[in-house]
Parts: sequence; structure tokens; C-alpha cells
Amino acid sequence: MLNKIKIVKKLKKFLRIHPIFTEECQVMYLLVEIRKVLDQNKKSRYPILRFYCDWSVHAEKNRITKEIKKIMVDIYHNVKREIQKPMSRSSKAKTNDFIYMKDLRVEMKKFLHEYKLLGLFTPDGNNWLEFIKLLVKILTEQPIRKPCSYIKMFEFLPATEGCVWFRVDFVKKISGNDYYELGNGY
Repeated sequence: MLNKIKIVKKLKKFLRIHPIFTEECQVMYLLVEIRKVLDQNKKSRYPILRFYCDWSVHAEKNRITKEIKKIMVDIYHNVKREIQKPMSRSSKAKTNDFIYMKDLRVEMKKFLHEYKLLGLFTPDGNNWLEFIKLLVKILTEQPIRKPCSYIKMFEFLPATEGCVWFRVDFVKKISGNDYYELGNGY
């Protein structure tokens, strides 16, 4: 098993060559290598980052981690508020934060800083937009099934370039709705 130091060296070399991602395989490589580092830590300080690393390598998620469950419960409650009070700014803001992967960005920055990789890849501006565009393409049609007691399925759906679209299917209807879909552009 590679130790963290060797994995981080591989990441440094990779990020020097690819400071801006242009292909899905580059995003996948980064997430797989980050996951290897995270797997060697007894206590995860990066639950959101782990969630995306894990999800990206599965065509369908049936085994639910505590990180996935927490994120999906939060999404459910935000979507429920949005359905019941469509003009609610706070629920729409939280849903948009998920679409733009704000929490992932925060944890990614902390991880990159901790392992002295931040200058090689900076999750800001166009770098970050390109990264999440590619990540969403990877995650499209890779559903998470039964992530919590409220949701049957969550998945990103195919969308036009520069857009993200997701669907949440509920266990119990919310105000007569079996599901909720939301899209947004980058």
C-alpha cells in the first residue's frame, strides 16, 4: 500500500502538469488519489470531499456512508422548504450552494493546503468552474439509492453544457410531489 507521502508526491507531479482540468479523467485521477490519502487517516476531517471521492467511482451508490446520509438529509430538508415555500431565499441559497459544490470547495482548499498542493491547483474562479463541470459530467446518471429515510433516489441528470440538473425522488410525497428537479447554469 502506498503511503501518504508517496501519494502526495504523485499528486504534486500530476497537478504541475495539469493545473487546469480539461478532461473527466483528470478529475477522476485527482479524486481517486485524494481518496487514497483520506483512507489512511483514521479520522476524516473532510467528510464532503470523501463523499464526492466515493460517489465518483460508483456507477450507482447503494452503500450509504454517514457523509452521504447527512448531505442527503440536508438536501431533503432544503428541497422540502423550497416546495412548501417557493420564495424562500434561504432554502434556494442552500440548494444553489450544493449545485455549485460550495462545501466541497471549502474542504478541497483545506485538503490542498494541508498537503501543500494549494498553489498547484486552486479551486477558485474558472479553475473551480471547470472542475465542477467535469465532476457533474462524471456524476450524471450515477444515482444514489435510498441515501436516507426521506429519499428514494438522488441523481444528476444530463444537461446542456455549462448547466447542472438534479432530481430527488421522495419516499413520501411533499405537497403532492413525488420528486423535485432543479437546474442551474454555471
